[in-house]
Amino acid sequence: MFGYVKADKPNMLIKDHTEYRAYYCGLCKTLGRRYSQLTRISINYDITFLTLLAHNYRKIETKFSEGRCIIHMLSRKFLIADNDLAQEIVADLNIILGYHKALDDVLDGGNVAHRAVLAFLKRKYKKAAAKFPDVAQSTAKHYEQLRCLEKSGETSLDKLSDPFAKMLTEICIVATGKTDDFLEELCYNLGKWIYIIDAYDDLMSDYENNKFNPLNPMHLEISDELANTIYETAKFNLLLAVKNIRDAYDAMDISISEGPLSNVIYCGLRAKTNAVLEKRGTKCHRTLL
Repeated sequence: MFGYVKADKPNMLIKDHTEYRAYYCGLCKTLGRRYSQLTRISINYDITFLTLLAHNYRKIETKFSEGRCIIHMLSRKFLIADNDLAQEIVADLNIILGYHKALDDVLDGGNVAHRAVLAFLKRKYKKAAAKFPDVAQSTAKHYEQLRCLEKSGETSLDKLSDPFAKMLTEICIVATGKTDDFLEELCYNLGKWIYIIDAYDDLMSDYENNKFNPLNPMHLEISDELANTIYETAKFNLLLAVKNIRDAYDAMDISISEGPLSNVIYCGLRAKTNAVLEKRGTKCHRTLL
């Protein structure tokens, strides 16, 4: 995924941050155990949020144990979420998403690093796709729809963001094991938010490298006037998506990991929106997966 959906640590209770990090580390260890130690570098905050959501919908009371990180072996022990069904499912989905993002980057003229990631994930993807063939097929379909829209000259931001939003909704439904209108509303708008915030984050980089960007689909020269127009468009759509996400979340039954989940929804999304908007289209977030 992209790594934008994260908690706002400065406004997080210590106990909630401890739990949040425990889920992150637990999923990281699950990835290493199910695929390989190197796949642990694919862990990101988007997937951590999905893990939290999955545990709540599946009503899995997570158990925690003390442990250390392989990268910080000399540090003090800290809480790590024990392996369970929700983590294993999300780990599989993470491999599928990571592979298709790497493939999309390569098809979009990606560099040597993107090609190396794609080659590394190929065998892991086959294993994950065998577990969730429908997800693998639909994810490929949505990315293909997105590429077709971009090549067709489509300029509607709603239409351009729709395939990614639908893809994330389907991923969430599989991760949570059930669905309702509120979950679908939250995940669809979260998908739109990720697509648009990534587009704004990449704005100047895409322009300089002659790549398609949904906020500047005609690849116009970015004057001060156009930059302000794009800024206002991105801001309006991002804040609207955040509002819709919050409204859907308010209607949900949240009984597990409410602290970390609420921090992401009420503080994290807005904090990340502000941080990216302040960069005015100059990329402030980098990831290979």
